[in-house]
Amino acid sequence: MVLDQLLLLPNEGDGYAARQRCGERAGVIGIGVNLILFAVKLAVGVACGAVAVVADALNNLSDAGTSLAMIFGFRIAGRPADSEHPFGHGRAEYLAGLFVAAVILLVGVELFRTSVEKIFTPEPLSIDQIGITLLALSLLLKVGLASMYFKVGKRIQSAALEAAGTDSLTDCLATSGVLISLGAYALADINIDGWAGIFVSGFILYSGWEALRAAADPLMGTANDPSLAADVRRIAMEEKGVLGVHDLVLHGYGAGRTFATLDIELPAQMPLIEAHALADRIERKIWGTLQIFVTVHIDPVITNDPEADRLYVLASRLLTSIDTRLSVHDFHVAPYQKGRKIYFEVACPEEFAMSDRELRRAFLRNFLVQSPNDRAVIRIDHHFC
Repeated sequence: MVLDQLLLLPNEGDGYAARQRCGERAGVIGIGVNLILFAVKLAVGVACGAVAVVADALNNLSDAGTSLAMIFGFRIAGRPADSEHPFGHGRAEYLAGLFVAAVILLVGVELFRTSVEKIFTPEPLSIDQIGITLLALSLLLKVGLASMYFKVGKRIQSAALEAAGTDSLTDCLATSGVLISLGAYALADINIDGWAGIFVSGFILYSGWEALRAAADPLMGTANDPSLAADVRRIAMEEKGVLGVHDLVLHGYGAGRTFATLDIELPAQMPLIEAHALADRIERKIWGTLQIFVTVHIDPVITNDPEADRLYVLASRLLTSIDTRLSVHDFHVAPYQKGRKIYFEVACPEEFAMSDRELRRAFLRNFLVQSPNDRAVIRIDHHFC
């Protein structure tokens, strides 16, 4: 409850401004906590002469830089769409994440080099109870910061904040390693400071790599959440008169900025004005429920035509005999010499074993045997969702 009041966590549907404000305040808290940790650990590290503690301090300094970059990312992402960026600026969060990841990786490489030098040229350490106590308290403070990042990140659906939470937990493991190395020196006079520095730098490099991947994946176009695609299909199918849904494509431009295109199948005899009103209703319902900007395309389906129904059933049966995951949509029938010509699309699953050409040949070979007077024109449709 205190955290909610401090950050003014937004409620569902509060909009981009509330999300931006919340993300910026979380970033400010992150900067403050990490700068305090940096100052404390640097003082302890210099007093002890421990490279591992100094490495941990510099790691906290890089985390403060991470928080600063997140603030700029949220601020830019919160800008409204303009003529040059008609889909908004939401992906600025990912660009900020790329910059932060590069800084973290550079810090990790430099600390690894320094730690290797300490292994070959170790120096005596000066350990006191106050230093160890301060490091232990810093560990607890970092755990609290990680908890805050996770809570806020989940509430506003920010991958950047959740990644910062993971990074903070990684820092806790690194600090634990530093405490172990200091304890080994204080209790058994074993100097593993250089090795502890490598341990810390390894965690820094790992967190940098994870931050890089988390920022790069959305820019490269990762797969959307299957549950989100399922919700879109479900909402469309709930409308009376919709016979089928296919060709759903989702595009993400940052949190809260998802665009989609969707094909719905309607009876061919449905009046155009009624079909248009139904498509508009689906678009509004999806926006009101999921906050997705969707454009609905209408595909007419011939009903009450026994011969068209026969050909549809035949095409579906032949395809499922090749692979049960194959399905038919956009099915149309036209006259052809002594028979009919069918036009349809085949929804092909990911990593399908056959090429498009092989699939067409396999279907047509069986189709012409069972319906020799008819012809088929097939388009292979690969899923995006």
